[in-house]
Amino acid sequence: MKILIVVGIFPPDIGGPATFVPLIAKKLVENNYQTEVICLSDSLNHSDNNFDFNVHRIKRRQSLIKRWIKTVLKIISVGRRADLIFVNGLPMESYIANLLLRKKVVRKVVGDWAWERGRNLNLTDDAFDEFQNKKHSLHLEIAKFSRGWTTKKADLVITPSEHLKSVVNKWGAKSKNIKVIYNGTNLISKENKANNKKYVNLITVGRLAPFKNIDKIILSLNQLRLTNSNLYKLIIVGDGPEKNNLKKLVSENDLTDFVTFTGQLNKEELSKHYRESDIYIQASGYEGLPHTLLEAISHNLSIVSTPIGGTNEILEDNTNGWTIDLIKGKYPDEKDIASKIKYLIKNKEEDELKKHKANLLLEEKFNKEKNFQEYIKTIENFINYE
Repeated sequence: MKILIVVGIFPPDIGGPATFVPLIAKKLVENNYQTEVICLSDSLNHSDNNFDFNVHRIKRRQSLIKRWIKTVLKIISVGRRADLIFVNGLPMESYIANLLLRKKVVRKVVGDWAWERGRNLNLTDDAFDEFQNKKHSLHLEIAKFSRGWTTKKADLVITPSEHLKSVVNKWGAKSKNIKVIYNGTNLISKENKANNKKYVNLITVGRLAPFKNIDKIILSLNQLRLTNSNLYKLIIVGDGPEKNNLKKLVSENDLTDFVTFTGQLNKEELSKHYRESDIYIQASGYEGLPHTLLEAISHNLSIVSTPIGGTNEILEDNTNGWTIDLIKGKYPDEKDIASKIKYLIKNKEEDELKKHKANLLLEEKFNKEKNFQEYIKTIENFINYE
């Protein structure tokens, strides 16, 4: 059997799809599926010899219409020899190509790109769930129609959380055609963090976009600096359109000595920072079900996070981490972030219990190997079903 995977980001890009696609493609190859990947890329000069499958790269930074046409034609060309198209990105290009190909389509939906576009372009300041139920400008209404149309045209939709399943169902996809398969991570041996360090090390990982609310994490350091008993440092991993604004915010608040921007990191570099950190902070206004939160738990970090989207399916209402409320469903208060951090540091026993419960949940629901096998089983049953 032959499978074509279409995705917008792929290594060396970072992000959920760029992490997931190489792994699922590898698992498909191991299960005797001939697999190929079509992706966008900042450069075409990448050696993909380390992959056991063919990677077809299309230059990201070119005329949008030109890129769109090239992508559709490439999907048609490669898709002719596929039994199934797995769409993890570029949904409209995949849909248009499949009007000719008439192949079975499995679509993975990890969020709402129409909402993300609206937030990134300052076309809306709606919270995620609020955005789903309101009318917007023509630009956003076209985007909403597009994301809904391409989703309900897929034969099977996979979401990483029950929350996102309910959202996709409202877009028009039938409930019987939506399946939840949780994201997963490696289960690693736990290391005790050193107690005699000079600094409490905080870390956040993700795209530097407005709805990630990383500015609130930075500002929480001002509150934490009022505490004399501890010194704090923050590592910000990732890149994106807010990078310059965030660096300016750090400078304006005299936090340069306490905040480090790493940019994008590979898996080994990121793992090193996790091992050296104590607390993972997520302040997003929305997440589908973030890999980074699972990775942080697997590295035995304390978790401080907004309980949005699928995230609360991990946190379980403060059971497996420390939740911070959102103001108007959009952003947390920096004072609340600081307060939770100070509290967990003073209440180590309670924090250790939360970390223990989080790791038990990780083994039960978010074991990467088990969840990948669920993907393989789902795809196999879907291909063989007539």
